[in-house]
Amino acid sequence: MGVAPIEKEERQESARVRPQRPYGLSLFGRIGYRLKQVWAQLAPSRPLSSAERAELAAILPPAALALFESMSLADQAHCLRVYRGLLASGCHDQELLIAALLHDVGKGNGRVPFWTRPVIVLGKHFAPHLLARMAAYPRPELPRWRQALGYAWWHADIGATLAAQAGLSERTVLYIRTHHQPDGPAAELHRVDEQS
Repeated sequence: MGVAPIEKEERQESARVRPQRPYGLSLFGRIGYRLKQVWAQLAPSRPLSSAERAELAAILPPAALALFESMSLADQAHCLRVYRGLLASGCHDQELLIAALLHDVGKGNGRVPFWTRPVIVLGKHFAPHLLARMAAYPRPELPRWRQALGYAWWHADIGATLAAQAGLSERTVLYIRTHHQPDGPAAELHRVDEQS
């Protein structure tokens, strides 16, 4: 799907730092959060307004705008909420704001169906070792369901690779790659993402 694989060591490091319990949410809290996401994916999503498109065109270079448009309407709306949440919290870091708009781009082009989100939450809680084996980095020889699970699990790394290929800054790429790390370089993005 046009995504260059990252080095095995990077994937292993990324998997090690992936938080198991975002912000201490209970299992039911995480399930509720993911069910809300599933509902947002299933509910009709409106296309962005011309004002929202103008807002995006003002901050995103053309290659990044194309990446943004590769996401589902629901993911576009989510990323726009995260971006606006960062702005509301006083963020002025342009690279972090761009990362907010693109943090889920690794899920774009229909790579991640909605069913993967609750599967990952339940898998982390009930069968983390099985989930880690099933969510292999996506490869063409894997069955489609395993590729989808892999894209969901590795979307931060895949999105960072896509952002780098689009010519975005190293910091923006780093922010996208680490947006699931509560204490990582994109901690502020992670916090707003968990609330959006």
